[in-house]
Amino acid sequence: MKVKYENVSFNYNPTAALSNVSCEFDSGKTVVVAGHNGSGKSTFLKLMNGILKPTEGRVTLGEIGTEGKRTSELARLCALSFQNPDDQLFAQTVKKELRFGIDNIGGGDGLYDSIVDTFHLSEHLYSNPYALVYAMRRLVVIGATATMGTPILALDEPTAGLSIREKGYLGNLISFLKAKGTTVVIVTHDLNFLLPYSDEMLLLSHGEVQFSGGRDEFFTRKDARDVMRRSGIGYPMYARISSALDLGKTAFDAEEIVEGVGKKRAGTTRRTNGQHQLEGA
Repeated sequence: MKVKYENVSFNYNPTAALSNVSCEFDSGKTVVVAGHNGSGKSTFLKLMNGILKPTEGRVTLGEIGTEGKRTSELARLCALSFQNPDDQLFAQTVKKELRFGIDNIGGGDGLYDSIVDTFHLSEHLYSNPYALVYAMRRLVVIGATATMGTPILALDEPTAGLSIREKGYLGNLISFLKAKGTTVVIVTHDLNFLLPYSDEMLLLSHGEVQFSGGRDEFFTRKDARDVMRRSGIGYPMYARISSALDLGKTAFDAEEIVEGVGKKRAGTTRRTNGQHQLEGA
C-alpha cells in the first residue's frame, strides 16, 4: 500500500516537530527514516497510523486519508511497533501477544508460524513477556505487530538492544515481508544494518525533509555526505569503504564489498593483459 504525506506539519505546542513534510513511498517498498534525535522521526510514524493527526497537511494510506479516522480503523492498514517495547506489551503470554492481531483485528494465521520460526520464539510461547530479556521483548512486540498482516508495517528503532544474531532474525522478517509486498517503514539510527534491506530513504533534520527518494539515487549525489551531516547521521561504514576502494558503486554490506573488489581486480587484469599483448605485438 502506498504512503503519501502532503505538506504535513505537526506541533507539540508550541514546538514544531514536523514542518511542511512531503514524501511518498510506493507499495511494497522498504523505507528507512533517519535523522538526529528530535528530528521528528517518531512523530512521522505516529502520524502514519493515526495516533497523531497533522496540524496541517494530509497523510494518505493508499486512497484513505487519516483525518477523521480512528487509530483502531487505521490499525488494519498500518501496524506500528513502538520504540520502547514495554509500552506495548500487555498479554499474559507470548502466544497471546503474537495472536492478538490475528484474533482481534483480522491478521493472517499464515504469518503466525512464520514469525514464531523466524524469531525463534517457540520455546517462549507460554512465558510472560515481561519475564524475557529486553531483546526478546522487542522481538515479541515486532512479531506481534507483524502478525496483524497489515499492508503497511512501521517500526521505530527495531534494532535497539538486539545482538548481531537477533538483528539477523529481523533482517529475515523484513525480507519475508518484502516478498509478500508489504510496505515497511523503519525509523532507525542503524543504517549500517538496515540499508541493505532498503529501497528508499527519508532524511529529516529539525522536522524538515533533507532528502526523500531512492537509496541508490541518494548515494550517487555529490553532496550525500553533507546531507547526512546536516541530518546528524554518520556516513555508513560500507559506503565509506567502497568509496575508499574506488569501487565505482556504493556497497551496503560486506558481500557487496567483496564482489566489487573482485570485479575491480578482474577489470585490472584484463586491462593489464591487453596492454602486454599490445606491447608484445
